[in-house]
Amino acid sequence: MKKQLHSDRVYDDPAPYSQGFVHGETISLAGQVPDDETGAIVGDDIETQTRQALSNVEKLLAAADASLSDIVSVTAYLTDMDDLSGFNETYAEILPDPKPARTTVAVSALAVDARLELQVVAVKNE
Repeated sequence: MKKQLHSDRVYDDPAPYSQGFVHGETISLAGQVPDDETGAIVGDDIETQTRQALSNVEKLLAAADASLSDIVSVTAYLTDMDDLSGFNETYAEILPDPKPARTTVAVSALAVDARLELQVVAVKNE
């Protein structure tokens, strides 16, 4: 049975979607952008925005009794591929080894004025 995931520590966008779902040991998160609890985008540079988006991921995973080390897959959407190096450096610094599988996609725009959005799947370790 799937269970809706929610954290008051992450902005709860009024758009029609859930923050995430837990199904068995699998956790699927909605795309996370670098917004704070009020919905304001944090930072102008890719490093700050990457830290904030991953902080949001970490908070949502904690609500499911999981952590960054449980992530198995990340899809990263970047609005500027010139940001890839800074994104990679910050991403590598924050996520523990072994790093999850990842796809990085260039997009022309996101639903909010941010440089990136991260979609994450995690599997809780027993």
